Parts: sequence; structure tokens; C-alpha cells
Amino acid sequence: MTISTVRMMSHALQRPSTYTVILPNAADAGPGPYHVLLQLHGYGDDHSAWIYKSNIARYLERVPLIAVFPDGENSYWSNWEPTRRYEDLLIEDLWAHVQATYAVVPASRWAIGGLSMGGFGALRLGLKHADRFASIFGHSSFIPSPTEMVEWIERSPWWSESFKETVRAQGSPYQWAAAVNRAQVPRLGFDCGVDDELLGQNRRFHAYLESIGLPHTYIEHPGGHTWDYWDRHVHTALQQHCKIFGLPYHGPSGERD
Repeated sequence: MTISTVRMMSHALQRPSTYTVILPNAADAGPGPYHVLLQLHGYGDDHSAWIYKSNIARYLERVPLIAVFPDGENSYWSNWEPTRRYEDLLIEDLWAHVQATYAVVPASRWAIGGLSMGGFGALRLGLKHADRFASIFGHSSFIPSPTEMVEWIERSPWWSESFKETVRAQGSPYQWAAAVNRAQVPRLGFDCGVDDELLGQNRRFHAYLESIGLPHTYIEHPGGHTWDYWDRHVHTALQQHCKIFGLPYHGPSGERD
């Protein structure tokens, strides 16, 4: 495999943006074209976090999949203002750049995953743009209810009313779960540690999805909001994505699933 850091011009941010990409070794994975996984970092991290703080690169050895790790700063992967449109960064700029640069399966839906803030982004964007994503997986995700979303926004006195309205309109994962096209629902999974402070939010979202009959998988494991937890369980997400794409996945033990 090859791990590269790429700098591209983003119209959504009106400046260059950086992402990391893992490319499969053609000798092991075949010449392509390949499916794509978009993997999002959490609050306080950047595009390199998954590479340096987990073993995801080792887990992806011999997997015929392109993994893309964008830089979202502390944006919650949302459009905040004209020069901070991080949803558009992913859905428009990065999408086009990856398609034009690498051997990507044409006209294919991607997989999307992430942790904490990145889990929020994966769930919200994966459901909102179900025509773009075939598989979604969030770890220890920040999942505010619609009420909590409004309260979170209102607690910020420095935001203008027009800005707050912009954020409200983008919605929470609840809104997009209710609105998703049932004929095109991505494979949806998420997990959370039983010692994680976000456990209650994940349990409530699981209960909500059950109440509206949206198919999904929810798992609780021992552990908290730590890289040890995410590294241990990201292979479950990778297994889900690969299954959807019909790809072999060998798992952290090296044994094929």
C-alpha cells in the first residue's frame, strides 16, 4: 500500500485543504478500479489522526479499497459560513478530486465512517446523501437530538441569528434518518463504549431508529472515549464496508472474514 498526503484547492473553503489517502498495492489488490472509504476524524484532530493513532493502515493491507482521510478541523463536518463549508468540502470538492485523481469505480457510492465528531459527520452526511454512500459506520458518535441540537446552538451567544438558522437547517442525524429514501438506505452501523459519556446519546438514537423502523446495527462494547477503543473496533466497520462492496477483509488477525 501507499500512504500519501495530498493538498488540493477547495472552493468550499476558498483555500487549499489537505487529506491523507491510503492506496492499495496493485500487486496484492489488483489494478482497480477501487471502491472508496471516507474516514472522518474527531474534534481536536486532523487528517493524520487515524493513521498515527490507530492501526487502520495495517487493517487495510491487501484490501482493494481506497481510504481517504480529510481534514475537517473542529467543524462537525458542517457548513458554517461562506468560507467554512465543510460538508461541501467532502461532498463536492474532495469527491471530485478523488474521482479525478485515482482509479475509482465509476458512478459508485462510497462508504463513510468516523469517530466522535466524525461519527456525527458520518451519520448525518451518510443519511442526508444516501445517494452517495452505500455504507455508514460511527464510533462513539456525538448524536444530539433535535432539541439538544437547538440548545447547543442557542448556548453560543456570539453566533448571529442568521448563523444559528443556517446551522439549524443542516439538521441532526435524527432529521436525516427520518427523511432518508427507504429504497436507498445505506447499510448503517454504529457502536459505543459502556463507559463513554456519549453512551446515552447513542442509545437514544438506536431507540429512535427502531421506532421508525430504519434498519441498522448498534453494538455496545466495554471501554470509553479512547483510541484504544476505536482501534479495537474499527475493524468491525471495515468488515461492514467490505461486505457491502463484495471485497475480502482479513481483519486485525490477518484471517479472512
